[in-house]
Amino acid sequence: MESIFTEVKERLNLIEAAQYYGVQPNKSSFVNCIFHSDKTPSMKLYPAHFHCYGCGQHGDIIALTEQLFGLPPYQAAQKLAQDFHITQGNCYQNMKPIKSEWQRYIEQEKRAYNILNFYCCYLEKCREDFKPATPNEDFHPLFIESLMNYAQYNYYRDIFITGTDEERREFMTDCAKQLTTLEKRFTKTINRKKEHIA
Repeated sequence: MESIFTEVKERLNLIEAAQYYGVQPNKSSFVNCIFHSDKTPSMKLYPAHFHCYGCGQHGDIIALTEQLFGLPPYQAAQKLAQDFHITQGNCYQNMKPIKSEWQRYIEQEKRAYNILNFYCCYLEKCREDFKPATPNEDFHPLFIESLMNYAQYNYYRDIFITGTDEERREFMTDCAKQLTTLEKRFTKTINRKKEHIA
C-alpha cells in the first residue's frame, strides 16, 4: 500500500492545489514567494514542485501546504488527501492559509493600486464621454470631477508604479480613508471587472 506522501504527490497537481488554497499564479505561473518578503513574483509553480528564484526555496506540494498552513509534513499530507478526496475526513476542512504580515501588506498595496487605477481610467472615460459639445453647454458633474481629480489621483497611481517603498507606505497610511471611500463607491463595478478578467 502506498504511503499518503507518495499518493498525494502522484495524484495531485501542485498548481491546482495552490489555486484551491487561494494562491493565484500569473500567466507565467509565478507568485509572490511565501517564504520571504517578495514584492515581485519570484516563485514559479510547476505541476510537481515549486522553486523560488529569489530565495532558492524548492519543494513539492506537501512542502507548499506545510508553509501555507503552518503544518508539519504528515498533517499537510493529510490535509491535501482530505481536501482533494483521496481519503475521507474533514478535520482540516475549515483551516485557512496563514498569511505573513508582509503578504498581507502586499495584498493591501495591490488593492490600493487596483482602486486608483480603476478610478483614473474612470475619470479618463468621464472626461471623454461628458465633455461639452459646445462652448455654451453646461459642464456635466462627472466631467467636472474628472478635471478636478485626475491629476491628483494619477499622481497617487504613479506612486505604486515608480515610487519608493517609503512613499507607498506613507500613502497607505495618509490616504486610507480616500481609498475606502472610492472602494465603497465602485465595489460592484470593480468586482464585475474582476469576474470578467477571471
